Amino acid sequence: MANTRVGPFARDAVIGTAVIVGLYGLAFGVQFPPVQIPGYLIIVGFDMLEGVLGPVQSNFDLVFGLYLVGLGLVGAAVVTGVRETTGDRGRPAWQSGVAGALAVVGVLSLVFALFVLFGSTQLDPVLITGAVGLVFLALAAWLVGVFGEITASAPK
Repeated sequence: MANTRVGPFARDAVIGTAVIVGLYGLAFGVQFPPVQIPGYLIIVGFDMLEGVLGPVQSNFDLVFGLYLVGLGLVGAAVVTGVRETTGDRGRPAWQSGVAGALAVVGVLSLVFALFVLFGSTQLDPVLITGAVGLVFLALAAWLVGVFGEITASAPK
């Protein structure tokens, strides 16, 4: 019985990690600044973590890889909690993993906006990353069905 939750959690973690790695890759692969913002936010989140743990230059690739996997695991844990609260709702399995990744990046975005807001007088980064964070959180909530099902009825 206890293993019935491991499968969906592992699936959500793998999908979430893949989405986070993809968003990180957009920071380098696409030369269109709005698309690069999520990847930049992932890098900023690692920089904040590195500020707490100290420099990791000698093991950077390993620690950064573990950071990306850790973000995927956090996203899977968030989605598991939401799923337990709202129910499964019959959504496709991939949506939960994507929602977890978007929620994690959305929170990173809002945390960065708060740091900039209270640490400087610059307002543009706060508005941009705050908006990105809210959009990502709204997309994550929509993907897991927090807003409820919208059904359209055909005219009779």
